[in-house]
Amino acid sequence: MSNIEVSEVGSRRDRDAFIKFQWQIYANDPAWVPPLIIERKAFLDRKRHPFYQHGDAALFLARQNGEIVGRIMASDDPNYNSLHQTNVGCFGLFECVNDRDIAAALFDAATAWLRKKGRSEIMGPIDYSTNYVCGLLIDGFQFPPTILTAHNPPYYRELIESCGFTKVKDWYAWWFADPSRAVVHLRQLAARFRRRWPVTIRPANLKNLRDESRRLREI
Repeated sequence: MSNIEVSEVGSRRDRDAFIKFQWQIYANDPAWVPPLIIERKAFLDRKRHPFYQHGDAALFLARQNGEIVGRIMASDDPNYNSLHQTNVGCFGLFECVNDRDIAAALFDAATAWLRKKGRSEIMGPIDYSTNYVCGLLIDGFQFPPTILTAHNPPYYRELIESCGFTKVKDWYAWWFADPSRAVVHLRQLAARFRRRWPVTIRPANLKNLRDESRRLREI
């Protein structure tokens, strides 16, 4: 058996390799929607991403015979633990070839990092926090993901569960076979709201984003 080496990402070169590893996993998946590399770089930028104003995270790459075969992120969100009175850390951005030993090595690295942060539990997949992509796709692999929903190979569930994880809850995303029927339903719903409450439904004013953002925060 070849040795598995897991190392923390510390260079720009490794960060780029971390990002581009997805293309290896999803090369033959027609439902996968590739992210913009420039957006992924910003997402992982410790100086620019707001998560790092209160939390911390580490990226890890797994290599076998010199080739990258997996990746994972461990994240620690003190705000989440304070709000929910928990002591949990998260794993996210998980991608791995179908090999239980490699997956276990990645989870060992993530849990060791979180243990040093004082965390006693780990949950995921969660990319940084619940404000971003969460969960694991277990059905509907033929559909492209909707916004902020997970997409992954079918073997991930068995791979992750073989490393000791169990499902906590189910989340659902809906795919409309006939989008025109969804529009009709939404219009009926809007009309019902207008009858019951003095609500105005209008497009966002893109010329006055400051005030629009303020209203969204108030809501």
